[in-house]
Amino acid sequence: MCRPIILAAVSLLAVGCSGRATVTGRVTYPDGSPVESRNVVAEGTVNGKLVLVQGAISPDGSFRLGGDRPGDGVLPGRYKVAVHPVSLGDHELSAGKQPAVDGKYTRYDSSGFTLEVPPGGTELNLKVTRPTPRGKQN
Repeated sequence: MCRPIILAAVSLLAVGCSGRATVTGRVTYPDGSPVESRNVVAEGTVNGKLVLVQGAISPDGSFRLGGDRPGDGVLPGRYKVAVHPVSLGDHELSAGKQPAVDGKYTRYDSSGFTLEVPPGGTELNLKVTRPTPRGKQN
C-alpha cells in the first residue's frame, strides 16, 4: 500500500514542487571536444508569460538550465536556445582572438536550437562550430 505514495513522492522530487523540470546537457564541437564557453540561454512563453532560463557551461561542456536560483529547473514548455560565449574586447579581437563559437549560435533566430521541456525533464546536447578565421571566408 505504501508504494503509490513513495512513487508520488519520487515524481514530485523529479519535477520539483514548483512544477519545474530538470534540463541538463553538453555543448561540444563536431569532433566531440567540449566548448568552454560561458552560458546556454533559453527563452520561451509559458502560460502567456515570457520565461528566460540559463545555465553556466562547465569546462567539460556540461550545463544545467535554471532560473533565478541554482537548481530551480525549467518550466515545461517550448524554448528557443542560444549559446553565449565569453565576450571579447576590442584589444583581444584586434589581436586576432576568436570567440569560442560561431556568431550564429549566439542568437535565438539563427542558432537552429529549440527545446521542448516535458514535465519529467530532458537532456539537451548542442553541437556548435567555431567561427571562420578572418581572411579565410569564401
